[in-house]
Amino acid sequence: MKNLDLKHLAFHVLVGLYFIWLAVFGILLYITFDSILANSNENASRLLLMWVSLNFVMGTSIYMVIRLFRNRTVLAKVIFYSYAVVAIIAVATVFLLLNRV
Repeated sequence: MKNLDLKHLAFHVLVGLYFIWLAVFGILLYITFDSILANSNENASRLLLMWVSLNFVMGTSIYMVIRLFRNRTVLAKVIFYSYAVVAIIAVATVFLLLNRV
C-alpha cells in the first residue's frame, strides 16, 4: 500500500471544490441573467450583485491556489479556460446588472 501524499490529496480536493464552484457559479450567473431579462425588483438585483461578486472572489481564490501547484497537464488547461470563460461572463453580467440598477 502506498503512502498518502498530502500535497496530492490537497490538489485533488481543491480541483473538486473548483468544479463544484464552477457549477454553482454557473447556475448563479444564469439566475442573475434571467433576472436581468425579467426586470425583477431592485432589491433582488442588488442581492444577486452581491452574491455574484462574493462568488467571483471565492472562485478566484480557489483558482489562484490551484495555480500555485504549477500543474502542467490537460487538467490545468481545462481549469484555465473554464475560469477565463466564466470570468468574462461574470464581468459582463455584473456590468449589465449595474446598468440596470
